Amino acid sequence: MLKYQLPQVYHHLLPADLLDLKIEEKLATCDNCAMETYRKDLKCCTFEPYLPNYLVGALFAQSASNVEAVKAFNHKIEKRIYSLPVGMLAPVKYQVMFNHRKPEEFGNREDWLCPYFNKEQNNCNVWRSRGAVCTTFFCKSSYGKSGLNFWSELNDYLTYVEMALMEEALVHLDFSPRQISDCLEYFNRFEGSAKELKSSSLDLATSKKLWNGYFDEQEEFFVKTYRLVKDLDKKQFSEAMGFQGEELTEKLFKKVKALKVK
Repeated sequence: MLKYQLPQVYHHLLPADLLDLKIEEKLATCDNCAMETYRKDLKCCTFEPYLPNYLVGALFAQSASNVEAVKAFNHKIEKRIYSLPVGMLAPVKYQVMFNHRKPEEFGNREDWLCPYFNKEQNNCNVWRSRGAVCTTFFCKSSYGKSGLNFWSELNDYLTYVEMALMEEALVHLDFSPRQISDCLEYFNRFEGSAKELKSSSLDLATSKKLWNGYFDEQEEFFVKTYRLVKDLDKKQFSEAMGFQGEELTEKLFKKVKALKVK
């Protein structure tokens, strides 16, 4: 069931008909990369994903079973590598390069390898709480075009879920719309200032300002956001999603219907 491909924090929030969807992809084999144009030791992991605050918190909260993920997070926190109240982001320098990539670079550039990739195991250190893009990326689908369309629509839906829940958690922790907006300035950048393109780290003053008093307790902050999201009920989730969330849900179920699976 799709339920078991999604982070556990969603299991009490997302529609049951979606969670119970029986979908099995056999062509896209992550353990043995099916793409001839990708390096087998890099696969489609030449990309640093956004991880919303509450998914970072989920991995911190279960640190004993997520040791490598916690190490990567602590490195980003210590070096101020775009660890922000909204979650863990790729540096602007990285985003700009990736967003101007050539087709043959994806899957082949080792310097773009995800910081959460486990080279020894050839798999993902944040798999249990991976973000929307990594959850929904399938290079091939057993369901053909309708399968690829479904995963694309699910990506749009889960991306919106991430934004809604991330912001809901920040509001509960006394972040204003302006403060949230300031953090969102670092999302999906195609251009950067000379300073941003020179360094992969934020300067101390900027980082402290964005953290709104939580700079010295970032791990605890992320765990708080996870617990806030984990404790939401369906009504609160629906309110956080709003009208646009309803529209995205309807669009998604049209793609589900096209799959012709139960």
